[in-house]
Order: sequence, then structure tokens, then C-alpha cells
Amino acid sequence: MKLAAWNCNQAFRRKQHRLLELEPDIAVVPECENPETKGDWSAWTDWQWTGDNPHKGLGVFTRNGITITDTVEVAKANHFLLIKTDRVDVLAVWAMNNRKNPRQRYIGQVHTVLETHPKLVEEDTVVAGDFNWNVMWDESPNSPLRGDFGEVREMLNKVELYSAYHAVYGDEFGEETEPTFYMYKKEERPYHIDYAFVPGHQIESAAVTVGMIGNWIDVSDHMPLVVETDA
Repeated sequence: MKLAAWNCNQAFRRKQHRLLELEPDIAVVPECENPETKGDWSAWTDWQWTGDNPHKGLGVFTRNGITITDTVEVAKANHFLLIKTDRVDVLAVWAMNNRKNPRQRYIGQVHTVLETHPKLVEEDTVVAGDFNWNVMWDESPNSPLRGDFGEVREMLNKVELYSAYHAVYGDEFGEETEPTFYMYKKEERPYHIDYAFVPGHQIESAAVTVGMIGNWIDVSDHMPLVVETDA
């Protein structure tokens, strides 16, 4: 199974062909418009979407006959979507800023979802998407978060889910050599903030690639993270 996580920077209907060229079985796409409102999605088998802005939400798309059998929209979070398929369950993530409640921004949202919904993620679930955070910011002097990346990682590791990128590349958290995001689309502002946590028993067979800036910066400030396993 091949999963791609890519924040498309809006207007996915006009960019989807780029992601389709990677031939994913499942795609987690933050900043995607609501497919019910516009676009031709016939290249996909199935999809689900969540969000309160029809132009900018979180979509999950499947291909190659993979159908979505159930969907859970997580309470208190507009951009966390658990989809169940006949192949794999995926918790799709788009963690966002929260100006009204700074403690609840970005990785704080992921922590809250995992803490308040302990049975949401199991040992065979894939957790993937735009976490909008790197462990290097855990010690930021700015307003403290509900939970930091280190704690989120520990919670996922406890159910035997591990970052596919770090397992395959051997990079330490906070020292990633392949950025998934270029702030303001500037090459000198690279960060690794997109992740796919996969079951531990699939890590040994996993292959991971991150899109190159020269191939993707014209359509998004994020690079696609692609994980292929034997699931």
C-alpha cells in the first residue's frame, strides 16, 4: 500500500494530477476544497472531507478500488478525520493555529485528540498528515502547549506506531535532512512538519520518499511525503 500526505496549498482539483502521478492508494490532503462543491474526482475510488471552510479543509482520497467503509469526525477538532477502509484505517491530521486558545494550537491539537480519544488509534492505524510542528519547537518560550511533540510521539509509540520517515532515513527528530515544508516558499526556510506514523510491524518493509523542492514548489509550500508498505 502506498500512502501520500500532501498539504496542497488549496485548489486541489487543479493540482490532483500531480499527486496522481505518484500513484498513491490513499492520499491525505490538507487545505483541500470540499469535493462536493467543485472539481472532477473521477480518478479516485472514494473520498471523505471535513472542515468548516468549503475552500480549505481536510480530504482523504482512495484509489485502486479501496473503499471507505466508515468515517469518524473527531469532536473538538475540525481537521482530524478517521477513515476505515477494507485495507487500512487512517487518522488524517491537519493541525492548525488557534489564536483564541494558543495552548491548543498545532501539536497541542494532536495531543488533545489522542488524549481525549484513547481508543481512536490502534496498533494497525496509520496516523498521517500535516502536524505543523517539529520537536525543535517543543521548548519554545511562547505560550505553553497542551502537549508537545515529544509527548505525542510517546503516545503513538505506546501503541506501536512509529514515524516511517525517521525509521527509514535514520534521522533524529529535529535533525531531519529532508524538509516537507518551505516557509513562504523560500528554500532557505526549510522545515520537516509532515509525518506518517505506521504500525511497527510494517517499518522493516517501508519505503519513504519526500518530494523535491524543484518539483513541487510551484504548486505548494509543502512537499509530498510518500510511504509504501506491504500492508
